[in-house]
Amino acid sequence: MAVMYEAIIPAKPIETLKGVGPKVAEKLKSIGIDNVNDIIFHLPDSYENLSVMNLAEAENNDKVTVSGTVRTAPALAYFRGGKNRLTVFMEIDGMHVKVIFFNQPYLKDKLPVGSTVRLSGKFHRHKLEINGQRLIYESAGGFRLKYAMGRVMHSKTFNKIVAEVFNTYSFNYDLPEAVRHKYKLLSLREAVRLIHFPASQHDINEARRTIKFYELYTFQLQLLERRNKERVRNERYVIDYDAARLKSFISTLPFELTDDQKKSANEICRDLKQNVSMHRLLQGDVGSGKTIVAGIAAFSVKTIGEQTALMVPTEVLANQHYQSFTETFGGLLNIRKLTGNTTKKQKLEIAASLANGEIDLIIGTHALIEADVLFDKLSLIITDEQHRFGVGHRRKLNDKAYRKNVLYMTATPIPRTLSITTFGDMDVSIIREMPKGRKPVLTYWKKEDEVNEVLGQVADEVQQGRSSYIVAPLIEESETLDLKNVQEIHGMFIDYFGEEKVELVHGRMKPSEKEAGMGRFERLEKPILVSTTVIEVGINVPNATFMVIFNAERFGLSTLHQLRGRVGRSGLQSTCILVSDPKTDNAKQRIDIMTKVTDGFELSEQDLEMRGPGDYFGVRQSGLPQFKLADLSEDYRMLEHARMSAFELSN
Repeated sequence: MAVMYEAIIPAKPIETLKGVGPKVAEKLKSIGIDNVNDIIFHLPDSYENLSVMNLAEAENNDKVTVSGTVRTAPALAYFRGGKNRLTVFMEIDGMHVKVIFFNQPYLKDKLPVGSTVRLSGKFHRHKLEINGQRLIYESAGGFRLKYAMGRVMHSKTFNKIVAEVFNTYSFNYDLPEAVRHKYKLLSLREAVRLIHFPASQHDINEARRTIKFYELYTFQLQLLERRNKERVRNERYVIDYDAARLKSFISTLPFELTDDQKKSANEICRDLKQNVSMHRLLQGDVGSGKTIVAGIAAFSVKTIGEQTALMVPTEVLANQHYQSFTETFGGLLNIRKLTGNTTKKQKLEIAASLANGEIDLIIGTHALIEADVLFDKLSLIITDEQHRFGVGHRRKLNDKAYRKNVLYMTATPIPRTLSITTFGDMDVSIIREMPKGRKPVLTYWKKEDEVNEVLGQVADEVQQGRSSYIVAPLIEESETLDLKNVQEIHGMFIDYFGEEKVELVHGRMKPSEKEAGMGRFERLEKPILVSTTVIEVGINVPNATFMVIFNAERFGLSTLHQLRGRVGRSGLQSTCILVSDPKTDNAKQRIDIMTKVTDGFELSEQDLEMRGPGDYFGVRQSGLPQFKLADLSEDYRMLEHARMSAFELSN
């Protein structure tokens, strides 16, 4: 979703501007500038302040911009190799200063005695000498602008074209007067003008602030518009579930729901009762109990004889969910699984059962969107880790719905700013509270030369009948990266423990091989699993209480936290060891944070701050906007104010 820059002024061709002929137009189009809106929002990359300063205030070796009067005729001297030096004495701020220009002989005619000129250069105070870099011909304003032009045009030439836009066209759009007044913003026209033609640093700062707010505000308006489109109002969408049966079911659970689980379940059930389609995100840390909340929603739909589909990104995750849902709801819901590995015979049988309404909950991968998979009455769609699916995949499943109610789940704690921006068109339920009895995972940092000590700790776990995950960042040796690979680590653990205790799993294995390996680990046939990050999601072994992550500095905080979440899934105390010799301060800081912070939401905020929003989820978000100036990690307070203003306008 793009921010609405195109609505600012009429989207006229650039050829309509004075001085922009076919050749100039072709150059501009080669760097993506197709109309006049593109011109005014092709913002400067940087500014060089050429404002005149008082030389008396300059320090030795400062770069200065000064104005002075030429007092002696320029003297030009030549040296070997064609090099030359131009020397002139000037009176600058009451001082008699020697100014030298190297290899700029053409300036001799531009420095007549008695003329006043502006120049920039390096000031040597003890010599009262300026090593001149250039004369400045710009008119008053004091800034030299630099645009990213890909060598097709000088920045000064482009700036003149920008001026022509302002001379030719008026603006069609501005921020609402009430919003501008509340936040003391410039008019949009004035902000865009000042960012291209500033007279002071204050002009630049205020222009940037206004344009940032415009970007965040208009994007929030677009999200609200999308939100309204998603929420189809129709009496048919009311799911008048049997509240008594649901309450009875919840009372039979072998554990008590946490307050966050109760709140989230109530919010979802309340949505289902409305005559507006649900569009909600269920956000919860690893092991926080999202599954039971999703199951309550599915059971609600079941009480009126309708169906739920749960789509997940991987076969492994489908297996985990199927096992978890079957254990909790097996006697109350007819649950089936559909993946790419489902046999043809099973697919035909499942398809028939779905079509006649026998299946209450279908759990599957992309196989659910295949054309021959049809439902009787699909009234709730749950998508787990939805950012791993393309928009097209989600839409295909939504098109099969009888009642359009969508619940997205994610175990990736999302920073508030990204949640507002990426999921701003959804209602959000958050589970932060962990189930009773869960203990935080103790996390320690070990250096490479302490690996033998780590092996001894794993041996202690094995002796106690516990399981351990061992994570490596690469599958094979790399000539460019000095990282321990999974094959090397697998060999190390076999040498120490023997083949009968060590399993190997990585992403390049065939699905059947990978499943078999994980199966042996889950069944406790082998207590040690050496793997790549394929275990980040989708495997649940309560007996696993120990994790070792090699080259931990190679992972972001969120990935490390997701990996760490594979242990600590029972009442037993669990431990995570980060083996790392970080080379940069940033990497050291990440490892240090992991040893101190166990809350996924707090980690997500720090991860965003350290990495930036660009690829936070590990895949490119189609919903993440590309702003010209706004920065989600820096402008989060402005984002929240922009969202509030957008809501006020739409209500």
